[in-house]
Amino acid sequence: MRTKIMYALIAIGAVVAAAGCGKTASDGGGSPEGGAAPAKAEPVTLQIASQGAGTVLDEDFQKVVGPFLAKKYPHITLQYNPEVGTTTLDALMTAGTVPDIILTFNGNLAALKDKDLISDMTPLLQTQRVDLNRFETGYITDVRNASPNGELYGLPINVQYHAMYYNKDIFDKFGAPYPTDGMNWDQLIDLAKKVTRTEGATQYRGLDPGNLIVWMSQPLSVAAIDPKTDKATTDDDRWRRAFQIGKAIYDIPGNGIVGASPKDQFMKTKTLAILLDLNILTQLSAAQKDGLNWDVAQYPSYPEKPNTYGNASVYVLSASKPGKHREEAAKVIDLIASEEVQMALSRIGRLSPLKSADIKKALGADNPALKDKHLPSIFKSSPVPYPNASTYRSKAESILNGKFREYVNGTMDVNTALKQAGEEIDKMVATEKGGK
Repeated sequence: MRTKIMYALIAIGAVVAAAGCGKTASDGGGSPEGGAAPAKAEPVTLQIASQGAGTVLDEDFQKVVGPFLAKKYPHITLQYNPEVGTTTLDALMTAGTVPDIILTFNGNLAALKDKDLISDMTPLLQTQRVDLNRFETGYITDVRNASPNGELYGLPINVQYHAMYYNKDIFDKFGAPYPTDGMNWDQLIDLAKKVTRTEGATQYRGLDPGNLIVWMSQPLSVAAIDPKTDKATTDDDRWRRAFQIGKAIYDIPGNGIVGASPKDQFMKTKTLAILLDLNILTQLSAAQKDGLNWDVAQYPSYPEKPNTYGNASVYVLSASKPGKHREEAAKVIDLIASEEVQMALSRIGRLSPLKSADIKKALGADNPALKDKHLPSIFKSSPVPYPNASTYRSKAESILNGKFREYVNGTMDVNTALKQAGEEIDKMVATEKGGK
């Protein structure tokens, strides 16, 4: 009781002092005019959980954010919950542990809204005087597009990109030139043929697009299913284009679809010359210690869509709707999305959603493994706008990948593959809806 009275007296003294000098004290300390310090904030622990965000909140992220949080909001502690086992978002909710902050990607925001876990953060962000102009406009648009009326469910803190990674040793071994920025798919396929070789008992593959047909189709802005009608969209020349380019890649003798992970072939066995993938700089840094001699180049383009790669998943922090500390959560989210924290994250190799050219230029600067890599190549292409996706998108893409495999294996032509994919997608949707 005595402690509470003392806090109350301190708070009253701060108000009187501020009124007397016509100023208010800042969050971080006493009055600039020498008045009494504001009441010390009560300690609070914020639970942070993620869904579909991979390793964004890994140990490196926590090491960067920790000192900034301790300096600006020493009364706030973040309790990170890994996206595994009993600490997944769903498991936490089932156990009655309501996260205060949720990290997810923009494509999952609508699903969280349907579960009433998030809501429009605009009022909270206005209270914090958050300047949205510091973000790349397209990423804010991608977040707003996840809502029915342009609400803002959270702030972007990290974004995916697509890039071309290559093993320099394989190119040196076979006397082939390294990939360069500005290549189109046909040029890249021609180059891949030069490094698809058998050496003794080892088969070297020249190129893998990383996710069968899905990532290859995205730059063409074609989806497997129309989100408005939930009907398949496979009767589209853009799908034929992507299928045919994909087949040309896997038709290179010795470069067919394999059961092994393309990422493992690139980083572990080191038998893949070119891997098209997302931001895997952290994994590449680890593989480099094990002897991988790699570099990066601009993602290949379709001539009709130059300097364009696929969907850039935007990772978003949201103050959860049922959380008890929404104001504190908004403060932390704004801090993580600030230029100073984003600069520090960029320096360890995380791509920022902010406009700042300095932050982009600093990408990977504090990671010795990224020294002398051609990281600016990543910024020579831009993502297509993130699509408004159907609830059935993932299952529809799985069906398409299956038919693409059959097409590559020669069991059917492209038109038959796409026709059957469309029929199976429509049947899947009807079954899903019928079961609800």
